[in-house]
Amino acid sequence: MRWLTSLCALAVLAVPTALMADEPADLPPCPSQAEKPDVARLIQRIQRLLEGTSSTAVMTMTIRTPTWSRTLKLQTWAKGRDLALVRVLEGGPRDTGMMTLKRDKQLWNWLPQAARVMKLPSAMLGDGWMGSDLTNDDLVRGTSLVDDFDAKVTGIAKLASGDAWNVVLTAKPNAPTVWGKLELQIDRARCLPVLERFFDEDGKPVRTLQFSDFRTAGWRHFPAKTTVIPEAKGRETVLQYLEFQFDVAIPDDTFSLQRLRQGR
Repeated sequence: MRWLTSLCALAVLAVPTALMADEPADLPPCPSQAEKPDVARLIQRIQRLLEGTSSTAVMTMTIRTPTWSRTLKLQTWAKGRDLALVRVLEGGPRDTGMMTLKRDKQLWNWLPQAARVMKLPSAMLGDGWMGSDLTNDDLVRGTSLVDDFDAKVTGIAKLASGDAWNVVLTAKPNAPTVWGKLELQIDRARCLPVLERFFDEDGKPVRTLQFSDFRTAGWRHFPAKTTVIPEAKGRETVLQYLEFQFDVAIPDDTFSLQRLRQGR
């Protein structure tokens, strides 16, 4: 569930500044004063900030369309890039208790109404997960900004929150990604993304992610709110993180099919 391990890592509950830990010695420093920083190291820093060896989170996901809207409360567990689990804590009668399990490149859903597990066929990968603007394909693919894209700084943008680097990432040949290009705006003071645009392989814009509500926990800084805006007008999905923990012990059987079939 790559969007999960990436987006899960975008937020935590704030902690007092006095409790902040020092950054790891091997974390690339934030080059705030550089007009054209070493973009590879900058992207490495961002990816390191937004990931942990494991994580748990509680969040809300609000989906808005021109004709309806709804909010789900979710709990998530993730371990590395290959294992993730999402449980719907609160939602409609058909949604509450539903779970999605990712193991490597495969997805399964636990359907509480039917009391059964369904493996998602490839034909459903393009469908929106829970009707949101995040697709099942997003959950499966393991896109890495460091490994799958070539990046360069193209200029500096003047934003209301301060200066930001404009960064363009172009997919490497044969990279396992559906995206042809990404455009990022990275806040210079915090070295964190504030906006990310996705383009398909033909260069057509597909969606935009906006990041806000920046918080601090330990040595990590990240936005607690992510808004996904597709090109389709009138739609958006908002992820708001309520609780989060990095690098926690999670039993291996949390991500087992046996546990999923038991609905827990």
